[in-house]
Amino acid sequence: MSFFLVGGGVDDGLGEVYDEFIAEARSHTGHQGGGDAAPGRVAVVVAGPVEISGDHAAALSAIVTSRWPEADVLPIHLTGPGTSPVPSTGTSAVDATDADSAAWSTDAGPSWDENPDFALPDDLDTLDGIIVGGGRVAGYIAGLGPAAGLLSRLVRGGAPWLGFSAGAMITAVAAVEGGWRLDGRQIAPRDAAEGCEELNVVEGLGLVSITSYAHNDTLSADGLLISALDAGLLRSAVAIDEGACLKVQQGSGRAAVMGGGLVRWFTKDPAGVVVRGERGAHRSSTPAAAPPRFAGLAQVAAATRAAHKKEEPAKRAVKTRKKARTGTAQSSEGGSAPTDPAQSES
Repeated sequence: MSFFLVGGGVDDGLGEVYDEFIAEARSHTGHQGGGDAAPGRVAVVVAGPVEISGDHAAALSAIVTSRWPEADVLPIHLTGPGTSPVPSTGTSAVDATDADSAAWSTDAGPSWDENPDFALPDDLDTLDGIIVGGGRVAGYIAGLGPAAGLLSRLVRGGAPWLGFSAGAMITAVAAVEGGWRLDGRQIAPRDAAEGCEELNVVEGLGLVSITSYAHNDTLSADGLLISALDAGLLRSAVAIDEGACLKVQQGSGRAAVMGGGLVRWFTKDPAGVVVRGERGAHRSSTPAAAPPRFAGLAQVAAATRAAHKKEEPAKRAVKTRKKARTGTAQSSEGGSAPTDPAQSES
């Protein structure tokens, strides 16, 4: 069984990821899509009521229905306490009169009336797989946290987990809720705020030991994770690009990168923080190098060098003949000169 942790949203380039997820879900209880086998059950979890998150749920459901038509898809719309974005009251050091600086506290996305009576299905541990969408980390933890025990039994029992963005980040023991400053120092773009100014690491669902961070290619979170490890807030972390997926095997913890993006590993070392990059094995080949900007001038220079090279033997031959003639002339002049001093005096 595996966790498929995707760094972004639904992406057509991740078809191999979806295929492997469905294959594991089919094999969870022996469903092979034929005969008298009972249809599989896969949950699709999104934050917000249907009128807000319906399209998101439909896109995630299509991953299942297009590959496993016999499966039953169970949509779960998280609307309980703590799931809706709540604008910050501004207890930070950001000057509220600066609209650009305060934007992080208000751009939390659409909100909804939370349902205090919301309850998750009590048979989550009988699913054949679960897909969790993107949104706010805090909202998904609030919505799924009460069922952490059921979800742990689900994945330990062999059902795969496919998480997108926040759906990947919440699986960790220690999850990054948001934030772009640490002790007042900026460590990430404000787009990483998620309603927080100071970096906030919270208790996740505890399904995966390593902390994952999504959207790294667009949020440039390397500095955030390095600072978090250096400050002792995290022990290790992995940053996942939007076009990448980190596949982690439950139990063994073996990991592999899928998709076309980059994954960066961050580990604490006595000398600092070690960063290691890794790409998927099936990434596209490196494009051919662009031709020289001044290709015409380069061709002229090459032709000139070739012409000079051809002229060199002829020039050496001319020099040789000149030296030969000069030597002959000197010999002739030397032969006519008197050699006996007495003769020259007479």
